[in-house]
Amino acid sequence: MKIRFLEAASVNIRNGNVVTSERWRAIFESLGHQVENFSADGGQPCDLLVVFNAYTNRQAIRDARKSGVAGRIVICLTGTDLYRDLQEDPAAQDVLYLADQLVVLQPMGIPALPAALHGKTMVVFQSAVAPRVVVSRPEDTFDVCGIAHLRSVKDPLRTARAARLLPPESRLRVVHVGKALSAEYGEAVIREVAENPRFHWLGEQSAERTAEILLGSRLLVVTSLLEGGANVVSEAIVSGVPVIGTDIPCLRGLLGDNYPGLFPVGDTGRLADLLYRAEVDSRFYDQLQSRCRREAYKFDPKREKDSLKILLERMFSD
Repeated sequence: MKIRFLEAASVNIRNGNVVTSERWRAIFESLGHQVENFSADGGQPCDLLVVFNAYTNRQAIRDARKSGVAGRIVICLTGTDLYRDLQEDPAAQDVLYLADQLVVLQPMGIPALPAALHGKTMVVFQSAVAPRVVVSRPEDTFDVCGIAHLRSVKDPLRTARAARLLPPESRLRVVHVGKALSAEYGEAVIREVAENPRFHWLGEQSAERTAEILLGSRLLVVTSLLEGGANVVSEAIVSGVPVIGTDIPCLRGLLGDNYPGLFPVGDTGRLADLLYRAEVDSRFYDQLQSRCRREAYKFDPKREKDSLKILLERMFSD
């Protein structure tokens, strides 16, 4: 089978959608399919068109369906699709009805869609493999990390600001990995580093170095306003690093109901309370770790591969 991928254009940015797309491509190739890129210009027939980011690629989806260049179309919905763009522009939801199958990356994505689409929507969890390296954690600091490019939807300086509220005896240090995607954030992060001794910004790092930073941290902190799925959460959980994050549908879908490490979006004080509690209260930290360990089965690579096999079967059963 010939499978082509269409993604939102990114300016030399390796983000979560790119990581997921690369993993899916490898899975489809391992299943014996031919995988290539799809150009929005069209003229490239394929059995299956896989689209990441419905809103950005909405016209290309319409054109592909009208021309018949793709035998089947599946759309993997991103966080901005589910929780922002398609809600703010309902007319663009027509592309969802043009797809043969929709994919969300955690179960709380389904309620964000019109009820008429639930029947053709499938959950595919993003898998991860724990790095085969040993990283020692510093004893004199309680390191927590953030891993996200610096843009508004990630609210990337929230953890640094929460760290400012901690008492002097706290050993917490915030380490952030991610590229500043605007001059505004570039200036803001440099200012935060200069003013906040608890905050360390490392910029963009390789996947290998990022994994080492994650393993060397006591917590992963996710401060996003919205997410469709979160590869970094999968990576943290399989690496044994518990998560503190915003109380958004994605994280509830990944971490389970009543997860104790969630805080309201933008609530710096509540985040500071959770960070300090995790540092000084070993029972609370162990509870976070236990709850994350309980969810690790979702992110097994075999589970993701089996899910994509089922996805193909659903679309080509006739």
